[in-house]
Amino acid sequence: MSTAYGFKELEADIRSVLSRTGDFRTIVDEVRPFLQTLLQSDELLPERYQQPLPHKYAQYLLYKPEDEAFSVIAFVWGPGQVAPVHDHLVWGLVGIYKGAVEEKRYRRVDHGEAAPRRYTLEEVGTVHATKGDISFVYPPDYDIHGVSNPHSEVAVTIHVYGADIGKQERHIHDPATGALRDVVTKHDNDVPIYADV
Repeated sequence: MSTAYGFKELEADIRSVLSRTGDFRTIVDEVRPFLQTLLQSDELLPERYQQPLPHKYAQYLLYKPEDEAFSVIAFVWGPGQVAPVHDHLVWGLVGIYKGAVEEKRYRRVDHGEAAPRRYTLEEVGTVHATKGDISFVYPPDYDIHGVSNPHSEVAVTIHVYGADIGKQERHIHDPATGALRDVVTKHDNDVPIYADV
């Protein structure tokens, strides 16, 4: 990627933030402008990766440092493709690179371990995000959402997470029943697209 602001610059900026704070809200606030700058690159995601997979959204690892202190992922959403309601258990930012998506946010309401239904999910809002918009996630209060592409055009989102999300154990939630199941969503590429930058 031949841009003035690339992944080495992004890594230096993120490490600077992480060296000063472990507070998730502060991290997402301070990393947001770096993602905003990254989204300006017309060459961020090579064209061959911008085609959706037929059976599910695509998840491509763009970049991660050796210690996996963070990762940058591209998700490619075909028309009608949906990610189930899920959490992340790490801080993260989601920027719209191309097209538009819909995000439904949820709050977990705990009822105690002895309750037959230990918790319920309360829908707290829906956001329609378009190119350049950035949202965030972090536990425990801002971590559960569902994402979809209800439009007829392909959408591409660029995510920055505080771990390699392709290895991160997390959960898929069923808002109707309160059930959850463990999941790891592996990347659709084995080697980061920008492994040697």
